[in-house]
Amino acid sequence: MAAAAAGLARRGHAVGWRERRPHGTAPPGVTPLHRWSDLWSFGADVVVSDAPDPLAPAFAGWQAGARCLVLELDHGTASRWGKAAQWAWHSLAPLGLVEPRQASDFQASPGGLDLERLALWSDVPVAREIEAAHPDTEILERACERTLARHRGRAPRPAVFVDRDGTLVREVGYLADPADLDVLPGAAEALRGLAAAGYALVVVSNQSGVGRGLFGIERVHEAMARLRAQLRAAGVELDGVYFCPHRPDQGCPCRKPAIGLLRRAAEDLHLGLSGSWMVGDKRIDVETGRRAGAGAILVRTGYGRDEEAARSDGDAVPDRVCDDLAEAAAWILARAPE
Repeated sequence: MAAAAAGLARRGHAVGWRERRPHGTAPPGVTPLHRWSDLWSFGADVVVSDAPDPLAPAFAGWQAGARCLVLELDHGTASRWGKAAQWAWHSLAPLGLVEPRQASDFQASPGGLDLERLALWSDVPVAREIEAAHPDTEILERACERTLARHRGRAPRPAVFVDRDGTLVREVGYLADPADLDVLPGAAEALRGLAAAGYALVVVSNQSGVGRGLFGIERVHEAMARLRAQLRAAGVELDGVYFCPHRPDQGCPCRKPAIGLLRRAAEDLHLGLSGSWMVGDKRIDVETGRRAGAGAILVRTGYGRDEEAARSDGDAVPDRVCDDLAEAAAWILARAPE
């Protein structure tokens, strides 16, 4: 759990850690919460813990204003929980992470736990160095997102899916150096307005530079972390970040204009694609939105002006062409249902 939490911090999430042992050491990159009073000032959406039972983590969640709880579960320990632990488990929207070797034990004897609220760690060994790209980090990130999405309610939310390079941040070609990432003027304010109106904010990006060998996948996570940090400083928290690392000739189902990334996000975040929008600076972004049953907007930033000038038909025709993300957000909000 500690390695996965540190991996989340490497992805740009604000992660706090309260060690079970007195005077313990927090994982690299996360905020140490040595005192219960630290939680009042830190705040949290989700509490993640490897504690043996949910009592202390749930109490920490109440102090931090959290809505959800993610625990690393051991079957032998969970099967001995008393009434107080069971009550604490259900007091916050919970999800348990289980080692693959214990999956059959939980299936045979769940001990009052809802199996739909359990997920498996990967069987990939934990690396010596913290890896944002490690499968366990991906599992923990999606577990937190799914738990929050379930907590928000039964009705699927609409989302605004935003391309990254040229739409949300300055276009620099293949963005190999995270230091080159800069959010475009007005973009953060646009996202803030969309979030206030109830839209989920999801970044979807093709990153074929990984597949082409121009840079490693860790560099993409570093760039996305910088993006989260810049937006957080402007009062914006992204609901999700999804990217495809494959080359165009690999034929994967996640590279835009395929809709694999949008479908994954819809499942993870409990989104309704039919009421959503895709915004990007390329015709493939428009086509992605159309194929997914969402609205589609082309912006003139990045490659947008050249893309606008190129003739196209079918799924690549946008609902609207806007100067930038700010204008696109205003157009979406003007058409949002009451």
